[in-house]
Amino acid sequence: MDDENISPIDQRIVVVIIVFTTALIGFIGNLMVFLFATTLKSLQNSFGRLAAAQSFAEAILCAVFAFFYSPMVLFNLKPLKQSSAYVGLVLLYCYDVCIFTHLAIAFNRFVAISRPIAYNSIFSLRNNQIVIVFAYAIPCFTSIYMHSANNCLLPYIDFGWYFGVNLSKECDDIRYYIDFCKDFGTVALIGILDIATIAMIRMTAPRIISNQISERRRKSEITFVKQALIQGAAFAAELVFFFIIAGMQTTPVRIFIFSTLSWVLVHSIDPFIIIMLNFEFRAMLFSNGIFRSISCTSASNIENSTTNGRNLAGNI
Repeated sequence: MDDENISPIDQRIVVVIIVFTTALIGFIGNLMVFLFATTLKSLQNSFGRLAAAQSFAEAILCAVFAFFYSPMVLFNLKPLKQSSAYVGLVLLYCYDVCIFTHLAIAFNRFVAISRPIAYNSIFSLRNNQIVIVFAYAIPCFTSIYMHSANNCLLPYIDFGWYFGVNLSKECDDIRYYIDFCKDFGTVALIGILDIATIAMIRMTAPRIISNQISERRRKSEITFVKQALIQGAAFAAELVFFFIIAGMQTTPVRIFIFSTLSWVLVHSIDPFIIIMLNFEFRAMLFSNGIFRSISCTSASNIENSTTNGRNLAGNI
């Protein structure tokens, strides 16, 4: 998309094709994760509920880019542009929900490794619900109230095809302290928990009894840590691209790449990280039909629940 060789209309078409395709794939992927996590009996645990909470917010974010942003940019719809400032806050809200639920997942992994005996009591159904409520409630203040109360909305900007913050000292302070510092601190905490979890795995490795049950449990632990690491790296990259690198760009194409594209891309690939690193999700996808496989998987879970190995793996 070279500025000198492509007309503005053609540029918009290319932008919309990229964003709509990426967002639609992400919407479908997040919707699948949400449905699987709320349907599979093997995922009726703390991890499954947290994954469902995160994928629900990401599905909304991808849906906004696919069904609001794309037609607004393609057809240059002024009514949508006028309301885009508030839609931008919805996107910001969904992003904050995602990083808070991801923080909860990282802590979930750490507790599963460091305190396996107390894991079920710490992440009980009630405690898990409280964590999810906070993950959705805190962004109501940081993303919605603080921005709207100080008139720091996120309107769509044609130059760069992105959602930008109003220019004022108050908005600059909110963008730095409320948005960047909060998000960077959360992502940094996720990284610390991931590193601590890896250290705990290495420390406990010599004490693991060499049997089939321990081997299954350890593989499950390592898989979840891999997922947390990849997701954490993706969120950190998005944070740097959106808040730092995008602000250094002067051409619309580069602004688009480091803001809008990085934003929607991270949340579109996130569900496929979960799917590819979790056996239950892969089994649902590669079996004979999604809805038919739900009943088959549920039946197999009942049979598997008679073994201690499956119970241990299911509780992690």
